[in-house]
Amino acid sequence: MVKYLLSFMVSIPLVYGASAGMKIYGQTCVECHGADGKEVSIAGKAIAGSSGTLAKLTGYKNGTYGGDQKVVMQGNVAALSDADMKAVAEYVDTLK
Repeated sequence: MVKYLLSFMVSIPLVYGASAGMKIYGQTCVECHGADGKEVSIAGKAIAGSSGTLAKLTGYKNGTYGGDQKVVMQGNVAALSDADMKAVAEYVDTLK
C-alpha cells in the first residue's frame, strides 16, 4: 500500500507538470510515433530529431503537405487549433 501511495504521489507532478504539447502528443500522436518519437510509423519515418514540425502539421491540416499518410494525418490534426499545433510542434522539436 505504501509503495502504491508513494508511486502515485511521485506521478502527480509529472502529469500536472506536463506541457500542453506533451499532453496533446500523448493523446494524438503517441500511438504511431511512440512516446519518444522514435517509432517508425506506418510511413516509415521517426519524427524525433526532425525539424519544421509546425509547418508540416499546418500543411497536413490544410492539405498542402504529405505523402502516403496525408489522409491519416489530416484526420489526426483536423480537431487541433493553431495553438494546439504550435504546442505539439514545440514538444516534438524537443525530441532527440
